[in-house]
Amino acid sequence: MAQSARTTVEIFGRRFELRGSEGSEHLEELARYVDRRMRELAEVSPQVDTAKLAVLAALNIADELFREQRTEPGARNERFKKRVEGLVKRLDEVLEPHE
Repeated sequence: MAQSARTTVEIFGRRFELRGSEGSEHLEELARYVDRRMRELAEVSPQVDTAKLAVLAALNIADELFREQRTEPGARNERFKKRVEGLVKRLDEVLEPHE
């Protein structure tokens, strides 16, 4: 049975103690993503309270997930392939010996 990881994260200025099976790094990454989305929304709607921002962020993230799930696997794989190829090209450029 997998050991559950505990970690404390900060989202939009509030600290939360979380527990999950994927590890602390994964929880921290998720928390950073949610925090970033809430801050983006707060920039365009500074008067909205934190609870409403959290709901709006959750709806936006759910929309991203649903859109990704509806994407055909072939198109999704092609998008990932192009992204990886671009990253490899950038790495090659950086790692090329200077003449």
